[in-house]
Amino acid sequence: MVVVVASAGLFLVLCLATLWWATRASSVGVRHTLFVFVWLCAALTATLVTFSLLPATTADGTVFGVTLGGAGAFVILVWTAALRAGNRAADRDGREAAALRKAVAAAARRDDAEAVARRAVLDRQDTHWFKLRHTDDGAKRWIGVVTGDARQVTCADAWVNSENTDMMMSRTSEFSMSGIIRYEGARRDASGRVVADLVADELAAAVRDRRPVMPAVAIVTSGGELERTNGVRMIVHTAAVEGQPGSGYRPIRDLDRAVHHALAAAQQPVLPDGTAIEPAHTVLVPLLGAGTAGGDLDTVSRTLIRAAVDRLARSSSPERVLFLAYTDAELAACRRVLKACPDVTSGSPDGPPSG
Repeated sequence: MVVVVASAGLFLVLCLATLWWATRASSVGVRHTLFVFVWLCAALTATLVTFSLLPATTADGTVFGVTLGGAGAFVILVWTAALRAGNRAADRDGREAAALRKAVAAAARRDDAEAVARRAVLDRQDTHWFKLRHTDDGAKRWIGVVTGDARQVTCADAWVNSENTDMMMSRTSEFSMSGIIRYEGARRDASGRVVADLVADELAAAVRDRRPVMPAVAIVTSGGELERTNGVRMIVHTAAVEGQPGSGYRPIRDLDRAVHHALAAAQQPVLPDGTAIEPAHTVLVPLLGAGTAGGDLDTVSRTLIRAAVDRLARSSSPERVLFLAYTDAELAACRRVLKACPDVTSGSPDGPPSG
């Protein structure tokens, strides 16, 4: 008798605990299956109590052609009904989970749309300059932010390309700095079809079979057709992001090293064929790692700008570094960093860079 009463108490506790679990919001997708278990525990509790208090009670039933009597028949009948109800509950849970996934996806799309609205694209090209207060050689140097689409920038003779550690450029249809440089630097026919993948082919020839490269490595190629259209004499490809299987790209740990290496390469540029070319005067730098790699915008802009200021103060070239701000959020982040930097002051360079 004690064992039967204890068993009934156990089933009652399971019944109440599962009922509490099933009514939580997080149980969507398993709720109906849990309710079946609640019902089963309640039925078994009632059965045990009934047949322990009233042992003369009878119940007959037939299961799979076998006739049973007493408590055993009642338990098996309840269990069989629970199995059937469980199958129906699983179907309902599947439909409910699918509906929840659709609702979550719709909410995510709304959130993405709101995020895009908050980070409005800057159509107009403006340049915000800041002058370094001190340089080791006493020469004047500037750091700034240029807004808008990189394809409209014609004031920089070197562009930095935010590349992955495999040094494999994005497809030309992708909207990224790598994809833009690859397409705009390629030779195209009258219809816009790429007939010579100039920049990507140069980069592949420079890397060959040495992939992946170390994070922050910088490799210089020519600007391809960008030299004719935008005055870009060189592209400095820096390994600023690294891929993770199953999770895409993320910024490398030391983004400041990517800036140092990129500006050092622009100071003493050597093309993949071994040809040394004139150092860069003005370098355009995107916000490395803040795009598809998902780096925090404030952290990235602070790290990159401080690294550029440090490099400009200690080196003889380039004379100017421009960070590219495609959205108002990127512009605001860069301006916050520059205004808070004690090593720079507002000021604009006069005339074109020397050299």
